[in-house]
Amino acid sequence: MSPRVYQLKVPAEAGCLKAVRAFVASILESALGAEGQMVVLALDEACANIVKHRTPRVGCEDIEVRVEVEPELVRFRIGAFCAQEDLPRIRPRDLAELRPGGLGTHFIGQIMDRIEYEAEPDRPGAMALVLEKRVPKEQRP
Repeated sequence: MSPRVYQLKVPAEAGCLKAVRAFVASILESALGAEGQMVVLALDEACANIVKHRTPRVGCEDIEVRVEVEPELVRFRIGAFCAQEDLPRIRPRDLAELRPGGLGTHFIGQIMDRIEYEAEPDRPGAMALVLEKRVPKEQRP
């Protein structure tokens, strides 16, 4: 069975994050049930990082989200997420450190089952973020 594939491309602006959340929520409602809202939070955090830290040199003018829904897995690919040289700096902060911000990568790591970065073949130096979430057994067809 081929995965169902959905794609969205919006400007990398804070005002467009609502459209990304709605797009992802509508897809995940049937695939993940109640757990889908947590995944929407993780995707929102990732896309907010593009808005906050976007790197125009790698083509981050837009947020490009691809969702593949399979019976046992949902895979997300966020294109041109960061530059390759940014990878060592992407990590959750120490939770004992009391300060605002910096929790997005922590939330993403807690919610998603797999987090990877892939080179963008058509954008030298750009990396895509790939996130995966297993579909709970009770939600599988």
